[in-house]
Amino acid sequence: MKNYNRKVLFVFLALVFVTIYANAQDNIQVSEPQVIYKSGDDGIAEFRIPSMITTKKGTVLAVCDGRVDRAGDVPNNIDLVLRRLKKGSNEWSPLTRIVNFAGKHGAADPSLVQDHSTGRIFLFYGFCPGRNNITEGANRERRHLMLQYVYSDDEGENWSNPIHIDYAIREDGWQSIWSSPGRGIQLKNGRLVIPCTVNKLTKVMSTILVFSDDHGETWDQIEVAENINEATLAELANGDLMINARNQLEDRKCRAITSSKDGGKTWCQPVVDRNLPDPNCQGSFIRNVFKVGKEKKDLLILSNNATNDGRKNMTIKLSDDNGQTWNYEKLIHEGPSAYSCLTIMPNGNIGLLYESGEKSPYETVTFVEIEIVNY
Repeated sequence: MKNYNRKVLFVFLALVFVTIYANAQDNIQVSEPQVIYKSGDDGIAEFRIPSMITTKKGTVLAVCDGRVDRAGDVPNNIDLVLRRLKKGSNEWSPLTRIVNFAGKHGAADPSLVQDHSTGRIFLFYGFCPGRNNITEGANRERRHLMLQYVYSDDEGENWSNPIHIDYAIREDGWQSIWSSPGRGIQLKNGRLVIPCTVNKLTKVMSTILVFSDDHGETWDQIEVAENINEATLAELANGDLMINARNQLEDRKCRAITSSKDGGKTWCQPVVDRNLPDPNCQGSFIRNVFKVGKEKKDLLILSNNATNDGRKNMTIKLSDDNGQTWNYEKLIHEGPSAYSCLTIMPNGNIGLLYESGEKSPYETVTFVEIEIVNY
């Protein structure tokens, strides 16, 4: 009888768990996936590393690496490509190449941010000189990644020439600097912040924040911590800053977290969050206040491959307690997937741009819109 009662209790608890999980899944509705970039389009071998923002006027910008001749990271012939979705439209604009260097030079790992006071949109990336000739190819120093940006004052229709800021922020002992892929943010005090990654001569990776307090006229940097990279940043309601990052710490199969209570001047020692499994890949992390029914919900949103078993299972998770717990999650793509970027759409829904495919994570860059129906 005792064994029977235990079995009944076990089945009951299992059903309760399944019901709760199913309700959580049903409370998050996802649109049909829309392929924005596909390998081979426009003569480009591979598209990778999505970056996306929604502008103040409601235009959605979707940028990524266009790896022209072959798949693979820099050094490689990589352009930065853009498609735009205007507010109220369902059709994305044709592909345009907004950073396109001659020869085998590459621009990689895009990160977008907008100054909402001026409307100017900044696109940061890592520039890598290519192997155009024997002299250049033999000079390894010249092939290290250097930080550059371009900007647009007309919703992404036209872009400036590249602006090189690497030497304004570089410190001794740094080998390469590049933007952490995805997006930056503008803080409530107006500061523009772009998370970036530094590869030091000691071969240790470190996260820095490149920032501007004068609308992008000048830039400076603060080092956050070593052994975390491809960081994403959110500003909490109380003004604290929180970073959710790919980690190089002792347990690389989950996300790394650190926070600052003084606007980013000092940071806590990064810790691993074992509630956030990850195959040591990039993720995206934002905060937004949503209207759900008659209530407002202040939520953190994370997109990543929510498994430590390879690059697959693109998932979003929601937290209403500043990341202490993650109560809701939704599987977006069960198959191969990798990098992603989140934005808030003009209608208040979540936009997700992510790498995915049937056999490889790098076949397409795909977009879905996500609605929180209940919370």
